[in-house]
Amino acid sequence: MAVVILEDVKQKLELLAKKICGAQGIDLMELKIGGRSNDFQIQITADKPSGGITIGECARLNKAIVAAIVQESVLTPGTFSLEVSSPGIETPHQ
Repeated sequence: MAVVILEDVKQKLELLAKKICGAQGIDLMELKIGGRSNDFQIQITADKPSGGITIGECARLNKAIVAAIVQESVLTPGTFSLEVSSPGIETPHQ
């Protein structure tokens, strides 16, 4: 079994997430990854440039990013969980 290097996985995930977010007019603000090669926890914070990403948009991003992770063979199904959220109402937008 190949050893998965966390930093390599994070770079691949960031590229995929930025591409998918950009296609939906959403900014990827932050991507965090933790865990081990068979149990990664991925957290993505995303928002619209003007602010106000909805729960529905977070859910759509989640589905699209999970599908891309599996399709691009970045991680194997069942070895990761993904959470997509907004930065919150208190975050200033530029």
